[in-house]
Amino acid sequence: MIKKLFGTDGIRSLSNDEIFNDLSLNTLSHAIIKNNQNFKIIVGRDTRDSSKKIEDKLVNALKNNGGTVLKAGLISTPAISYLTKKLNCNIGIVVSASHNPYQFNGIKFFNKEGEKLSDLDEYNIEKNFFNPNKVKKYRNNGKIQKITNPFTIYKKKFIKILKKKNFPRKLKIIIDCANGSSYKIVKYIFSRINTNLIYIKDKPNGRNINYKCGSLHLQSLIKKVKEKSADFGISFDGDGDRIICCDEKGKIIDGDKILAGLTQYFLCKSKLKINAMVGTTMSNRGLEKFINRIGLKFYKSKVGDKFVYELMKKKNCFIGGEQSGHIILKEFGPSGDGILIALYLIKIISEYNKKTSEIFDLYNPYFQIQKNIKLKDSLVKKNKKINNLIRIYNNKIINGDRVLIRFSGTEPVIRLLVEGKEYSKINMLEKKLSNKIKKLI
Repeated sequence: MIKKLFGTDGIRSLSNDEIFNDLSLNTLSHAIIKNNQNFKIIVGRDTRDSSKKIEDKLVNALKNNGGTVLKAGLISTPAISYLTKKLNCNIGIVVSASHNPYQFNGIKFFNKEGEKLSDLDEYNIEKNFFNPNKVKKYRNNGKIQKITNPFTIYKKKFIKILKKKNFPRKLKIIIDCANGSSYKIVKYIFSRINTNLIYIKDKPNGRNINYKCGSLHLQSLIKKVKEKSADFGISFDGDGDRIICCDEKGKIIDGDKILAGLTQYFLCKSKLKINAMVGTTMSNRGLEKFINRIGLKFYKSKVGDKFVYELMKKKNCFIGGEQSGHIILKEFGPSGDGILIALYLIKIISEYNKKTSEIFDLYNPYFQIQKNIKLKDSLVKKNKKINNLIRIYNNKIINGDRVLIRFSGTEPVIRLLVEGKEYSKINMLEKKLSNKIKKLI
């Protein structure tokens, strides 16, 4: 059986791990380009201090293996997805570990349509990576070109939305940039809209990306929203493909609540024919019941925006996403895009003469407890007892409560989700299952 290189979303590891050294990146570049001539690759990166070093090594390796490399520099992941297709590239690459701390890094990939790579594409790269002698050496050197205006090209994605008439009510909004790759590009895109924008966590230093900020750490955003009596708070993650918000009271609006608000808006205000939504096994049952209540079907994919989009294509759905804040509108492309969703949310709030808390309070969520249990080493993934437990508790209903246990595809942890109507019940169940998992690992 072939060794694994890819997780849920590309390659992810500690930034000083072997995968990011010169030899590995050269082997990876060789595996990506294979024997293809005139192979065009666009590469971008996030703000963590290791990203520039990894980008330089990777770009040179791609060039030395015959690739034509377009350097986009510091830019968000969804922008690379868009630019890959727009600039007719064979593949798009982002050096980023997304929501992880600065000590981690990763490499995300997009195909020529701007979609995450399929399982087959990943398998082929892995096969070539672990068996490099089977790929003939392509000896001609490639070239490196710098893209001088990536923000300007990316802005074309938003032409439909960036009209003053779409934002009739001037709002005060706090935006948390997570000290990540959105910190410049969001200001460039949002400069056109009639809104009072206050930016926080927009001074990256290479080590503060996602640190006590961004979509996983909302305390700073909530505090600033209350302090400034703002109408709305928006928080991106480190590479800009996720968004989590809060209302004027500081109450969190997660990906599920965002999906509910967007779906209701498009159902009522647009000419689009919407008959279904795609969520994941992590989606709150409150969202599922709400979607059914307004007459739509609700489909569940595996966790990961790649799998959400695959199911959206299969079921011909306009909208899909994750509780974690990856939201995809198929009309605008195959990638979760925090800036796109933020613009639509601002547009919705601006149009309605209501408080943000009223607009997004559309259903009563079930209680959920999510627990991350750290793995001692990667060999745990081969533990038969753990894998058997994961099979047993794969979205299992126990006395009306739902349980999901899975390996994370982006971090060395086991993720446990327990969901139900009574907090005390699921709290007891979570403790019982957590102890069971810890004993097995």
